[in-house]
Amino acid sequence: MKKILEQQIPFPVDAESDNFTAALASALVIARGYTEETPYWCAQNRRYCIHCSPCGDNLPKRHQLSLYHCLLTASTLAFGFDYPWDDSVDSHSLPGFRNGWRWDDDFVKAMARFAGFSYLRFDGTSAQKEVLSTIKSSLNAGFPTLLRLENELAWILAVGYDADTLFGLDSQCHQLPDNWHSMLRDAIVITGNTAPAMSCRELLERIASALSYDEHTALEGVIMDALDHVTKENAMDIAGMMCGINSVPIEARWHAGEAFSGAENLICDICTNKEIHSRLSEVFFSRYIMEGNDETHGIGWKIWSALGVGPETGYNITEQSAALILQKETQETLKRLYAKMFENDRAVCAEIQACLEQFYENLQ
Repeated sequence: MKKILEQQIPFPVDAESDNFTAALASALVIARGYTEETPYWCAQNRRYCIHCSPCGDNLPKRHQLSLYHCLLTASTLAFGFDYPWDDSVDSHSLPGFRNGWRWDDDFVKAMARFAGFSYLRFDGTSAQKEVLSTIKSSLNAGFPTLLRLENELAWILAVGYDADTLFGLDSQCHQLPDNWHSMLRDAIVITGNTAPAMSCRELLERIASALSYDEHTALEGVIMDALDHVTKENAMDIAGMMCGINSVPIEARWHAGEAFSGAENLICDICTNKEIHSRLSEVFFSRYIMEGNDETHGIGWKIWSALGVGPETGYNITEQSAALILQKETQETLKRLYAKMFENDRAVCAEIQACLEQFYENLQ
């Protein structure tokens, strides 16, 4: 017997640095039955897509990106300055993620409760026959499986089978090796769609906890201190530090801004209070993605520019970056830009906390 799922969206799509979230977003496009006929809400134009530009030529890809926006936001990964799977970081800027973290059960359960799906989970100690049978059963029902094999940080989707041969999807669809089970680290078998079980209040509490986390707050002081102590000997290291820290919020806060600016997405499914959603949409949009407003996404580009970094350098520092950061003007520019980035996070957190107070008052 053979089964290959349709509406496969290779990932990453656009700027999607978190591989698990990208894989899950592509999985949910299939699981939720999104097609070219599924209406897509365009946050930029504040209307459903009318195919006014090439971005509307593949609506399932747009849905995948919308899912990524929301999943990264609900996971809280959109609010850090590093990713929890990055073992090169001494202390993570988000709560609940220890060094060596690898998608623990609480994390996956929270994502399932937010997005609304059921699943079974296996690892390399599970019998191959049981894992394969469960994967094939879910594929027959129209649901893919997230797999983590030899590369412990890379997720792929099982999107089909032919007899006992599995087909995987990442940046392309390909046949998995016959010995895939010997490499199996993790299998998250999606078994169905469910109603979301995470409330808007719980979602906002998660985000507020991330934005007010001690390590998140302390990082601003670490950045300022480093910029006060640049020398010829450490200039390249500090330039790399500034570039590395910036590489997460420039992308991740964009996803958060898009998530709350949407009118038809997973966030809207649980944030049904229109007044609260409108307030959140305004602060997320203005602080994170509104062009010309000292928004975090734009600030990130300015930080790269101050370091001489951009697409022409592969977004990596060069010798010029070290020379630039030795200049007092560059140091002061970076201080001002990072201060504004943290100010934006505080403003978003304050509005979230104000909305939470409204929730708590309504419970009295």
